[in-house]
Amino acid sequence: MTQFNFEELSAVAKSAKEAVENVKKSHQDLDSRVEKLHQEIKEGKADVVTKTAFQEAVLRVEKAEQSLDKVNDELGKLMSKAEASFKQNTAKTLGQMAAESDAAKNYKGGNVELCTMAGPLFAKAAVTSGQGSAGVLIEPYRVPGILMEPDTPLTIRDLFSSVSISTNAIEWVKEKIFTNNAGPQNGEGTVKPESGITFEKKTSAVETIAHWIPASRQVLADAPQLRGIIDGKLRTGLKFKEDEALMFGDGTNGNLLGLVPQATPYSPAGIPANPNKIDHLRWAILQVTKAKYPATFAVMSLEDWATIQMMKTADGAYIFGTPTDGAAPRIWGKRVVESFGLETGDFLVGSSMAATIYDREDVSVRVAEQHADFFIKNMVAILCEERLGFTVERPQAIVSGSFN
Repeated sequence: MTQFNFEELSAVAKSAKEAVENVKKSHQDLDSRVEKLHQEIKEGKADVVTKTAFQEAVLRVEKAEQSLDKVNDELGKLMSKAEASFKQNTAKTLGQMAAESDAAKNYKGGNVELCTMAGPLFAKAAVTSGQGSAGVLIEPYRVPGILMEPDTPLTIRDLFSSVSISTNAIEWVKEKIFTNNAGPQNGEGTVKPESGITFEKKTSAVETIAHWIPASRQVLADAPQLRGIIDGKLRTGLKFKEDEALMFGDGTNGNLLGLVPQATPYSPAGIPANPNKIDHLRWAILQVTKAKYPATFAVMSLEDWATIQMMKTADGAYIFGTPTDGAAPRIWGKRVVESFGLETGDFLVGSSMAATIYDREDVSVRVAEQHADFFIKNMVAILCEERLGFTVERPQAIVSGSFN
């Protein structure tokens, strides 16, 4: 019978405990680095030292979690060996197997030799992977870690400048009407032309974007890496909704008022005959330029940009470089933004001077037990939120249209 090495199991268990402590310390260090980085960003003095320390803390968390996964894998294998050893050492004795055999059960009595009993004393059975045979000894391979869905690239926020504020609303004064009567003076001593300009005050509210996930205190304690995974997915999901709000928000029920609802409609009047998608984008850029603002970007769906990239000349050469070209996507010298939310056939062309993002509270993740009956159920609420405002001061510098 196989004797299991319990000293080896004890050593691995000790290593697992140390790995868990290391993960906890790494996460605590990362939390403090994140808090310091956010504070310095708010104060506008984030330096290379702080950013480098934050990146190093992230790497330490990753290494600690990888070490924990490795120890957990070793511990699982040893536990499987211990279970197999226990089952082997507690097998039935020869007498027990004889008593349970069909021959012994069918014996009617009498003084006969054991070998003359009806049927074999020990029946032979094939060892298979079935549950009634050796199937209980088979342990499935567990892939380390958790396979997560890919994060969605975020781009809309990067198009505009952002300002940190400490209030719940934004006010600005906008030019309303400008009457330009500039012209020559009609002779000496005559009255010169008079122009006029009027202004209006606009107000935008700071809105909150948030979501949360319930989790048990036990699972967060028993699987430390889960906390980091949940934090990351909550932040990514929040930023994705932020991009969606900056593009399409209707300004009602706590929503931001986004770019598309405030954009100037695209006017293809005068465009040359039989225009393709590239022509429409150039004509929209012209429309922005005529409004006296420099166009800096073009937003379109993934399908439309792929179609444009695959356009070829008459001899089969790609217009936009080669498939191996790693340059940043640009068209007519403007940055191309691939939008996951924009419908195929629609586009947005504009200037970075058109709008401003106002950050009231940066993205934060908080944990609390004070929700409903969470305290007595050992549950916690993991909340992720941010507060921001968005103003489109120059809607004529944003043109929204369709290729059709």
